[in-house]
Amino acid sequence: MRRRLLAGLVPLVVVSALVVLPAAAQAAPPHWFQGKVEVTSPTTVTTGGLLTFTMPMATIRCVVTDAEEIWNPVGGGAGEDQMLSFTLTGCKVKVGSSACPKKGSSPVVIPLGLPWRSILVAGSPIRDEFPKVGFKVACNAGAIPDEFFGSLSPAVGKGKLVFGGPGSGTLLDAFSNKMEVAGNDTLVGKYTAM
Repeated sequence: MRRRLLAGLVPLVVVSALVVLPAAAQAAPPHWFQGKVEVTSPTTVTTGGLLTFTMPMATIRCVVTDAEEIWNPVGGGAGEDQMLSFTLTGCKVKVGSSACPKKGSSPVVIPLGLPWRSILVAGSPIRDEFPKVGFKVACNAGAIPDEFFGSLSPAVGKGKLVFGGPGSGTLLDAFSNKMEVAGNDTLVGKYTAM
């Protein structure tokens, strides 16, 4: 009788251990680091790079410069940040696009609703999730502007935010047209998340 009882309990103990193991194996929430040193107080970080905005009416490539404040919450929790400024310059539309049809016109991409708050999300890769992002796309001459809203979750690489690919997010306009953002935004100062 005892043997049967023990034989019945063994699978239950093994299953219980397997359920508890993943929870125990989960790492602490990701935090911001400069090199190998954890960020201990709110820090302003500047970034720069090239981003490509792909929509049905155009593919536009721009130089991005921005500033964000990063921090790790006191007492735990995932690292957070706030995009304070986000400037897009030198925007060029892909040849053959229907956007900016007038001679001499050029595309303009303007961020909407700054500052954008975000939080680091554990995974492989770690992502910086911005739940509320918006862009207005227009031409400096002609063409009707369009606005896109949604969330973006760039991967946090070594010293950069990597936009694009699965899990990176998509923005939509009022007609459910998609905008995808791709490219790298380099964090000045060797900041990363771990």
